[in-house]
Parts: sequence; C-alpha cells; structure tokens
Amino acid sequence: MRIGVPKEPQEGQTLVAATPDTVAKLMALGYEVVVESGAGALASYPDALYEQAGATVANAAEVWQCDIVTAMDTPGSAYLDQLRPGAMFIARMAPGAMATSSITLRLTR
Repeated sequence: MRIGVPKEPQEGQTLVAATPDTVAKLMALGYEVVVESGAGALASYPDALYEQAGATVANAAEVWQCDIVTAMDTPGSAYLDQLRPGAMFIARMAPGAMATSSITLRLTR
C-alpha cells in the first residue's frame, strides 16, 4: 500500500503531513511512502532526509495517485481531482468552513 505526502498548496504553510521519522516508521510497518519533491522544505526537511528514511521522492501526479494521500489542510478541487478512484484522503478538513463545505460534501459521495 502506497501513502502519498503532497506539498501543501497554501502559501506559507510550514507544516508537512509526514516527517522523515514518520516515514521511517511507516516503512517499518510495510508501507511504501511517496513524498512530493519539496514537501518538507518549509519545515526544514529536505528531500534527501526523506530518501534516507526510505521514501520515494516524486512529482505531484505520482503522489496523488497513491492508495492513501495525507495532507495537513484541505486542498483545492484541482488537487482532489487527481485522486484515483477508491483512494483514501486524510487531512484536517474543517467541514464547517464555507471554503471547504463543498469539498467535504463532494468527498462523501
């Protein structure tokens, strides 16, 4: 099972959904982890640290085609359109917020 960690689309977001330590733990459990190039840069985690932890560093398209995609915040529709059918998306959705309510409804269908 592949877990994807995309770069956060929000300008200035310094958090990332997985650290190199988290990646190593997921790998030890048997998961394959794919991290978008630059995803950890603002959190001071360069791509090389993810690779040392065992992750594959790839482009956004490959990350969004994983079985599970995990992000910090709700991405825009353009990102969600890249999810493959049957994939699981994990993030802080803030379902009561007007900006995310249509996305939350869309994902529940």
